[in-house]
Amino acid sequence: MFQEMLNERAQQRYGAFVGAMDFVEELLVPLEKLINKMSEKPGKAGSWRVATPDELKGYLRTARNDLSALREQAKRHEINLKAKEWGA
Repeated sequence: MFQEMLNERAQQRYGAFVGAMDFVEELLVPLEKLINKMSEKPGKAGSWRVATPDELKGYLRTARNDLSALREQAKRHEINLKAKEWGA
């Protein structure tokens, strides 16, 4: 009985984990559109910019690659993550 409760809780946590990864991936789409709208031209006097569009595209690519790697690891360990209680 107790083991079944742990398994159910672990499955819920895994589902929430996958849902969070999906949510992050969905948020990257409008971010990419915003980056694509940016111009390379310098802004008006008194304005500032932290990163160029190319730098932001690189950060976005890195974020997508890292998210993809995390998703692959989660899939590889799915059985264990669903079967055992998660610890810190």
